[in-house]
Amino acid sequence: MQQTVGRRAAEHTKKTGLSGWLGAWAGEWRRQSTAGRFVFLLLLVLYTAVTLYLFVMQCYEVPDFVSDMPAYVDKVRGVAGEYEFPYPLFFSVAKALSWICGAPLAVAVTTALLNGLGLWITQGYLCRGLRALLFGSAEAQEGERWIGPAATFLTFALFLLGNLYSPKNTSFFGFDYAYRCMGIYTPNPIWNATYLATRPFAVVCFFEGCRMLSDLEGLWRERGASGWREVFGAFPWRDCIPFALSLFLTTLTKPSFTMVVVPVIGLLLVGQGIRSRGRSLPYAVCLCVTMIPTGLDLLYQFFGVFSGSNALGEETGIGFAFARVWSNYTGNIPLSILMGMALPIGVLVLNGKELLRNRYYRFAWLVYLTATAMFLCLYEKGFRMLHANFSWGYMHGMFFVFLMTLLLMWKNTLQWRRSVKVVFVAAEWAVFFYHLVCGVNFLMYALQGKELAGF
Repeated sequence: MQQTVGRRAAEHTKKTGLSGWLGAWAGEWRRQSTAGRFVFLLLLVLYTAVTLYLFVMQCYEVPDFVSDMPAYVDKVRGVAGEYEFPYPLFFSVAKALSWICGAPLAVAVTTALLNGLGLWITQGYLCRGLRALLFGSAEAQEGERWIGPAATFLTFALFLLGNLYSPKNTSFFGFDYAYRCMGIYTPNPIWNATYLATRPFAVVCFFEGCRMLSDLEGLWRERGASGWREVFGAFPWRDCIPFALSLFLTTLTKPSFTMVVVPVIGLLLVGQGIRSRGRSLPYAVCLCVTMIPTGLDLLYQFFGVFSGSNALGEETGIGFAFARVWSNYTGNIPLSILMGMALPIGVLVLNGKELLRNRYYRFAWLVYLTATAMFLCLYEKGFRMLHANFSWGYMHGMFFVFLMTLLLMWKNTLQWRRSVKVVFVAAEWAVFFYHLVCGVNFLMYALQGKELAGF
């Protein structure tokens, strides 16, 4: 059995590498029908145009279009400000475009394009995820007619849904909220460009990182105890490129996802080492070697932001205190978590066994729980403490749990006849549409030029 698992993993890794990943993504796109591709591209253009309008309004500081964008525009212009942004990818792309269209429009276009690219990549992974979840293999031929349209629907829903809230100036389960987003948080914070810009790289990193962990387990189970030289020679270095490159690029764009996913990967590697009684250690070291560029970049960013003093002369660094930041925006953190994660929590309660069966679902929840722990216990010192910058990792965790939850919800819907949970499928869809309506309403509120801080 162990040899079979290892052989399958080895065969899978032979098909990967950067060129293999690009070929698989292009092949997934070609498998969809012409009509399906046309509808997806039409919706993508519409979504990108709507978000571009919002970003343009924010970047040009049209009254009431309040966001983080002006600080990014100043950075592209080379204007010194109160904030440090030692992650150059987003700003390098925007600066190159600024020679053509000026800094404000360049920042808006860069944000819209990278966010749209993230949506496109997500749709491809959802196609593969639906096949694997329903038919046992991402290469299955069943369901070709509806896999693409289903993935398109789930992708746009994922990029539009938000946290739950009640009508303004009313209580939610007896609790009054000063803000209907801040304190609860959302997987789609449309006011922050760098978070949105990380999405194409973070999505690839999530799926390829989880795949590599699984493949490595198959390798050490097949090969058993091997010498370090043998492991280094046999290790699938090229197959790590999609993971290592996407991890590096998301760090260059904004390190919030990296600071969450790297500890999770580390814990899982330690777990493999314990289960294997040390046999997996050489493979874990090899995987860590591929992350060295990311580690060096994180060190550069850390010393650029969290050492010395800030522009106001305050001490900088990372502080430790339980809920010191989060409690400023909500008086009931458990209720806030429930309002932000109602659908994923409900689906988890009804499908707990999927944590054992589906490694991607399990990986998503580990990322979310790690991000929650970091947001609860860590904060940034100085005037930026109340900016809640560790919440970005938390929102990344929300995004990936929602992504895997939507796949599982779709599976439950198609298999409702086989499950005693049939009575709960309607409830799952009801909560899903509540999330979706709240997210669309939030986007419409922003597009009307109303201050999001007063949402």
